[in-house]
Amino acid sequence: MKVEALLFNLNGVLVDVSQSTRYAIKKTAEFFTGDEIQNVEIQQVKNRGGYNNDLDCTHAIISDHGKDAYHWEIVDKFEEFYLGKNFDGFIRNETILIKPEVLSSLFHRFKLGIVTERPKSEVDFVLSRFEAENYFDVLVAQEDTPPGRGKPEPDGILLAMQKLGVKTAAYLGNTIDDMRAATAAKIVPVGILPFGETEKNQADLLRAAGAKFILNDVNEAMTLFD
Repeated sequence: MKVEALLFNLNGVLVDVSQSTRYAIKKTAEFFTGDEIQNVEIQQVKNRGGYNNDLDCTHAIISDHGKDAYHWEIVDKFEEFYLGKNFDGFIRNETILIKPEVLSSLFHRFKLGIVTERPKSEVDFVLSRFEAENYFDVLVAQEDTPPGRGKPEPDGILLAMQKLGVKTAAYLGNTIDDMRAATAAKIVPVGILPFGETEKNQADLLRAAGAKFILNDVNEAMTLFD
């Protein structure tokens, strides 16, 4: 595969969010439903497509349990769990998945970028914690795309490519919306199996959504170019 740039989803690809955003989805949904929410249920909602945004996913789970809440209520409770006060919430549970030597090798070979639906302030905090901010040439975050144009729409990926000044790229993501967005942007979709995923058919779902390659984790990325 010959490309000029590698673009990454953040959650579950570069950073383990199983005890942060995923846990915030779980706790927020449990707060509004009174029911216990299993991780497999969260993944099943993500696998429907259209729920790449964690707040939309949380709202869908609440609705599935026959309950409802205003969007602002869900946002407030989610951020209470996830961000806490001054970034002392579940966000502190995140760990980086990509090895420093792999990131450095990719950086010296390609232009690198992140396309995510997380707010820029959160991404900046995460990258700074892991001293990874200088490896990425572009960041396209939630506020960079119009409302309703997040993944699976290709807008974020196309914007990143425009900012990088490239015509060829691969997008490494772990959701079907990631694969659909990359396909719509006419770049190479690379599926990363979600960290700690329990869904046995996840690779098949990613392929069905357009993945041209499937990797067990982001650290296998260099195998695509050997």
